[in-house]
Amino acid sequence: MALRMQWSIEGTFSGAAGQTVRDVQEAVQWLDGSVTRIQERANLTPFASEQLGESARLMRVRMLDEVDSATSRGKQWSATIGPLSMTLTPTG
Repeated sequence: MALRMQWSIEGTFSGAAGQTVRDVQEAVQWLDGSVTRIQERANLTPFASEQLGESARLMRVRMLDEVDSATSRGKQWSATIGPLSMTLTPTG
């Protein structure tokens, strides 16, 4: 089931993005790639980079544990961990 992925970061670095993904595995890949690019290019302090990385790690765990159950029932899933917020919505 395709999902509409929307996420944002607040704090030292602020930004938002969204795209449609095939499944939660692809959403995790997009999240990981985006966080890595931000850590490499956004001139974050070491603390902010570490905080973002840990938030992404915890978000990944929650996504893999919770998203399929929610979206298979047609429900939107969302969570906020540290500076990172994520919403996944079934699209079809």
